[in-house]
Amino acid sequence: MGYPASTIYAVFYTIYIPVGHALTALCVFGWPEKYLPSLMANAPIGLTAMAIGTALTGFLSKIGFNAMADGWISSIIGTDKPVEEEEGEFYSSLVVMVATGVWCFVLSLYVNSEKRTDVKEKEL
Repeated sequence: MGYPASTIYAVFYTIYIPVGHALTALCVFGWPEKYLPSLMANAPIGLTAMAIGTALTGFLSKIGFNAMADGWISSIIGTDKPVEEEEGEFYSSLVVMVATGVWCFVLSLYVNSEKRTDVKEKEL
Protein backbone atom coordinates (compact mmCIF):
# COMPACT_ATOMS: atom_id res chain seq x y z
CA MET A 1 0.00 0.00 0.00
CA GLY A 2 1.51 3.31 -1.05
CA TYR A 3 0.78 6.87 -0.13
CA PRO A 4 -0.18 9.60 -2.60
CA ALA A 5 2.73 11.67 -3.90
CA SER A 6 1.27 14.83 -2.34
CA THR A 7 1.26 13.22 1.15
CA ILE A 8 4.85 12.05 0.81
CA TYR A 9 5.84 15.55 -0.33
CA ALA A 10 4.11 17.21 2.65
CA VAL A 11 5.76 14.92 5.21
CA PHE A 12 9.22 15.25 3.64
CA TYR A 13 9.00 19.03 3.35
CA THR A 14 7.85 19.43 6.97
CA ILE A 15 10.94 17.55 8.13
CA TYR A 16 13.14 19.51 5.71
CA ILE A 17 12.11 23.04 6.82
CA PRO A 18 14.65 23.37 9.69
CA VAL A 19 17.39 21.68 7.64
CA GLY A 20 16.72 23.86 4.61
CA HIS A 21 16.66 27.00 6.72
CA ALA A 22 19.98 26.13 8.36
CA LEU A 23 21.62 25.48 4.97
CA THR A 24 20.17 28.64 3.44
CA ALA A 25 21.16 30.75 6.44
CA LEU A 26 24.68 29.41 6.41
CA CYS A 27 25.37 29.40 2.66
CA VAL A 28 23.37 32.37 1.37
CA PHE A 29 22.65 34.91 4.06
CA GLY A 30 25.24 34.18 6.72
CA TRP A 31 24.52 32.65 10.08
CA PRO A 32 22.06 34.83 12.04
CA GLU A 33 22.93 36.09 15.51
CA LYS A 34 19.74 34.57 16.90
CA TYR A 35 18.98 31.36 15.02
CA LEU A 36 15.61 30.40 16.56
CA PRO A 37 13.90 33.77 15.90
CA SER A 38 15.27 33.61 12.36
CA LEU A 39 13.86 30.11 11.92
CA MET A 40 10.46 31.25 13.24
CA ALA A 41 10.46 34.21 10.82
CA ASN A 42 11.30 31.91 7.91
CA ALA A 43 9.13 28.90 8.83
CA PRO A 44 5.99 30.38 7.21
CA ILE A 45 7.89 30.46 3.92
CA GLY A 46 8.47 26.72 4.15
CA LEU A 47 4.92 26.03 5.27
CA THR A 48 3.41 28.00 2.39
CA ALA A 49 5.84 26.32 -0.02
CA MET A 50 4.68 22.96 1.33
CA ALA A 51 1.05 23.90 0.76
CA ILE A 52 1.82 25.08 -2.78
CA GLY A 53 3.92 21.99 -3.51
CA THR A 54 1.32 19.61 -2.13
CA ALA A 55 -1.51 21.24 -4.06
CA LEU A 56 0.56 21.44 -7.25
CA THR A 57 1.67 17.81 -6.94
CA GLY A 58 -1.92 16.67 -6.48
CA PHE A 59 -3.12 18.81 -9.39
CA LEU A 60 -0.37 17.64 -11.76
CA SER A 61 -1.05 14.01 -10.84
CA LYS A 62 -4.77 14.50 -11.38
CA ILE A 63 -4.36 15.96 -14.88
CA GLY A 64 -1.73 13.37 -15.87
CA PHE A 65 1.00 15.94 -16.41
CA ASN A 66 3.82 13.40 -16.33
CA ALA A 67 2.31 11.40 -19.19
CA MET A 68 1.68 14.60 -21.18
CA ALA A 69 5.26 15.81 -20.65
CA ASP A 70 6.62 12.41 -21.60
CA GLY A 71 4.52 12.50 -24.77
CA TRP A 72 5.70 16.02 -25.64
CA ILE A 73 9.33 15.08 -25.14
CA SER A 74 8.92 11.86 -27.15
CA SER A 75 7.35 13.77 -30.03
CA ILE A 76 10.11 16.40 -30.00
CA ILE A 77 12.91 13.83 -29.90
CA GLY A 78 11.08 11.58 -32.36
CA THR A 79 11.03 8.41 -30.28
CA ASP A 80 8.11 6.17 -29.46
CA LYS A 81 7.26 5.52 -25.82
CA PRO A 82 7.26 1.82 -24.87
CA VAL A 83 3.72 0.59 -24.12
CA GLU A 84 4.52 -1.27 -20.88
CA GLU A 85 6.53 1.49 -19.20
CA GLU A 86 5.71 2.21 -15.56
CA GLU A 87 4.32 5.71 -14.88
CA GLY A 88 6.36 7.93 -12.59
CA GLU A 89 6.25 11.46 -11.30
CA PHE A 90 9.58 12.73 -12.62
CA TYR A 91 8.38 15.70 -14.69
CA SER A 92 5.76 16.67 -12.13
CA SER A 93 8.44 16.63 -9.45
CA LEU A 94 10.64 18.93 -11.52
CA VAL A 95 7.81 21.45 -11.93
CA VAL A 96 7.03 21.36 -8.20
CA MET A 97 10.71 21.71 -7.28
CA VAL A 98 11.16 24.76 -9.51
CA ALA A 99 7.92 26.41 -8.38
CA THR A 100 8.60 25.97 -4.66
CA GLY A 101 12.28 26.83 -5.07
CA VAL A 102 11.49 30.17 -6.71
CA TRP A 103 8.78 30.86 -4.10
CA CYS A 104 11.17 30.17 -1.22
CA PHE A 105 14.07 32.11 -2.72
CA VAL A 106 12.06 35.26 -3.41
CA LEU A 107 10.36 35.28 -0.02
CA SER A 108 13.64 34.49 1.77
CA LEU A 109 15.28 37.46 0.12
CA TYR A 110 12.42 39.68 1.28
CA VAL A 111 12.26 38.34 4.86
CA ASN A 112 16.02 38.30 5.41
CA SER A 113 16.93 41.60 3.78
CA GLU A 114 17.63 44.70 5.81
CA LYS A 115 14.62 46.90 6.28
CA ARG A 116 14.68 50.20 4.39
CA THR A 117 14.06 52.18 7.61
CA ASP A 118 17.13 50.58 9.21
CA VAL A 119 19.28 51.62 6.25
CA LYS A 120 18.00 55.23 6.40
CA GLU A 121 18.66 55.40 10.15
CA LYS A 122 22.23 54.15 9.65
CA GLU A 123 22.89 56.81 7.03
CA LEU A 124 21.80 59.59 9.42
